[in-house]
Amino acid sequence: MKKRIQLPLKAKAMVALAFIMLHGVMVTAPVFGQSADAMIRDYVQAYADDPMAMNAYFGIKVEEDWWTVKVERNERGYLVGKSQKYTFHEMGPHNVSVEKGKPSRPTWYFHCPDMSTLRSLYTNELTAGTASMRTRESDPQPLFGVADMEGFSSGQGETALAYLTMEHFWKKGNGEVTPFGRDKSMETHGAMMVSLYTMKDKRIGWFSLGQMKVANAEEDIQSSQVPNLFIITSGKGKAVVNGEEMDIDKGMSFFVPPYIQHKLYNPYEEPLEGVLVLFGDNIDYVWGQSYIGFLEQEYAFYQENETRVKQGDKN
Repeated sequence: MKKRIQLPLKAKAMVALAFIMLHGVMVTAPVFGQSADAMIRDYVQAYADDPMAMNAYFGIKVEEDWWTVKVERNERGYLVGKSQKYTFHEMGPHNVSVEKGKPSRPTWYFHCPDMSTLRSLYTNELTAGTASMRTRESDPQPLFGVADMEGFSSGQGETALAYLTMEHFWKKGNGEVTPFGRDKSMETHGAMMVSLYTMKDKRIGWFSLGQMKVANAEEDIQSSQVPNLFIITSGKGKAVVNGEEMDIDKGMSFFVPPYIQHKLYNPYEEPLEGVLVLFGDNIDYVWGQSYIGFLEQEYAFYQENETRVKQGDKN
């Protein structure tokens, strides 16, 4: 039997510090010894104090086990300013409950096929948005995703709610830090990507394109119904937009309108990296409405909503 080595307290602290510096994340619990139930209840407890929580009823499925989560948002307005005419809000603590078992009525749910993915989310090694990425709907199921229970069909409203809940429920802490880098990325559209923030109308990701790699190489994915904004932060490369090639370099951005073909490629040794902002979901504009037509209706709503709120209707 081997003799157990006892490290001095100072040495133990140095080992712990080295681990934190190496991984960039401090794990405050023995994650690999925790059950799925313990991790999910930890998420639920943290979500009760999240200012971005919204009213929701949804399921969580990890491997073959189910949980049901119900969220009732608490919001309190208060007047500020010298004349007390402006309103700020306190958000939370919210009423967030979790029960083991499948939701009693059909709804949408988060699907995590294996424990290793749940642990990667819990330790902030992978974001839920990154784990849910894929290039085409026909691709194999991702590591994580949102699905509908039998008897339930999500519309745009439920999908928007699921996106926002996914973004905030699966991140803990006030800062909700999202580490990014090639080691935390997954491949989609030919580039390595990390989902930084996901909403229905704005999906923001970090991308890295290695030497001789091409993003959007296949013609059928070179255009979309929504605009794309590329912000180049390091490296250099080439972009082909509407058939015209241009040089792209760090410190610049370029905007691609809807239905304009585009691809990026990197002939250089240094990775081409930056931030991509997608304004919406393609699936929302395949039934006849255009993104620009949607914006016109959205801006009309802003005007109507301002009038209604000023008249005292806050709902």
